Amino acid sequence: MAKLPKELPVVLIMAGGKGERFWPRSRTNSPKQLQKVYSNKTLLKETIDRALTITSLDRIYIGTNSNLKNEILKKDPKFPSTNFIIEPEGKNTAPIIALSALHFQKKYGNPNLIVLSADAFIDPIKEFTKTIEQALFETEHGLVLLGVKPNRPEVGYGYISAGKPTDVGYQVKAFFEKPDFKTALKYIKKKDFYWNPGIFLFRVKTILEEFERHAPSLLQPLKNGFPFKNFGDLKNAFSLLPSEAIDTAIMERSNRIRMVEASFNWDDVGSWMSLERILPGDAGKNHHQGKEVIYHKSSGNISSVSKDLIAFLGVNDLIVVEEPDVIFVSSREGIGEIKSMLSSMRKNKHLQKYLD
Repeated sequence: MAKLPKELPVVLIMAGGKGERFWPRSRTNSPKQLQKVYSNKTLLKETIDRALTITSLDRIYIGTNSNLKNEILKKDPKFPSTNFIIEPEGKNTAPIIALSALHFQKKYGNPNLIVLSADAFIDPIKEFTKTIEQALFETEHGLVLLGVKPNRPEVGYGYISAGKPTDVGYQVKAFFEKPDFKTALKYIKKKDFYWNPGIFLFRVKTILEEFERHAPSLLQPLKNGFPFKNFGDLKNAFSLLPSEAIDTAIMERSNRIRMVEASFNWDDVGSWMSLERILPGDAGKNHHQGKEVIYHKSSGNISSVSKDLIAFLGVNDLIVVEEPDVIFVSSREGIGEIKSMLSSMRKNKHLQKYLD
């Protein structure tokens, strides 16, 4: 087994999403990654602290938009103000990773780059650190992603099929996008199937080579103008790029993909429903975040409130979220319609202030 490089990796934290499924806590100008969801830290701060176990603060970068940069620095003024990769518009994950790779190539040469999302629950941290350190061995051979052993038939995640063993992981046999429930049940019974948590590791040179090979339309407009003299030039280049995820642009096309199994617990903090898997629950499968709560003849409820006490009486399967200006109540069955509800609210000028 090769020795780990002495140079610390560079970490890119993806933090540009809207987080609409966490409304009303998540708003346009302060989305979920800047909110405290399952701990006393924001999701972004949780991710930064996680990254600090594998590199130094000066080598951690945040990929986001210019509006959120200011909000991030308000909440975390100690974060280096120069360590941002700003995208002029959201075009999924591939364009900003390509732009970041060009930036890190110019600044650092050919470092290991680790891509993390700002909306994940990971525990314990020491196992995250250990898994990343193991996965770094594989970056000398190609692009690396982590795989999480599934513990339920999840239809909202992508899946990875592992192939032949490598030094510390596996070659990737195939990727499978979000399945239906019946197919997900089949996947979790297979020993070689894993969730794809969207954690990537690669040498900067390797990922740029793969962009050249598999997605030149994503790379060339950026490469031709790099380094950009002003934000307007970057904006013009970005307008030429297709909107595509790194998974479909590169990972599913490359033959240089390896996977390392994660030894930590992982969950995508995608909606209020995810709290039932993260927060402790009682015998009635109620999950609460806040001060005091009473459940009387009630079950399957999820609550996140700041009042001294919230009491549930004879109700089941409710989601209750309290913010200073909004109380949100939904059934479990109806929570999937939250984006539709927000779309309706945007059409009402009196309600738009509750979205920003």
